Amino acid sequence: MTPSPWWHVAALTLVFAAATFLFDWRAVPVVAIIHGLVAWRAPRPALSAAIAAACAWALLLGVAVLRGAPIGRFAHELAGIMQLPVGALVIVTLVFPAVLAGSAAALAVAARRIKPVT
Repeated sequence: MTPSPWWHVAALTLVFAAATFLFDWRAVPVVAIIHGLVAWRAPRPALSAAIAAACAWALLLGVAVLRGAPIGRFAHELAGIMQLPVGALVIVTLVFPAVLAGSAAALAVAARRIKPVT
């Protein structure tokens, strides 16, 4: 019996969250490349990496808010400087790792599927 795709995404979310917490945002494409190379036959590995990375960063933001980090105040201040709505900053914050992970996983899958010329 194979695990549900949602369990796969949930586990990958925890890996992205831990890697980002321990190393920083540059861990996102590294984890996504590894995922793309390992799970290249899975259905839509780039999509699962993108969803998991966005969920991981949402989880990290949520934990920071629960621990009392002044994220709301910072977001309002930054949004004022950039002349954007606060919601746009949150969306960009979650879209960035999704695009990074999705594209890195897609490149890894494509590289894995290349047949060598003999």
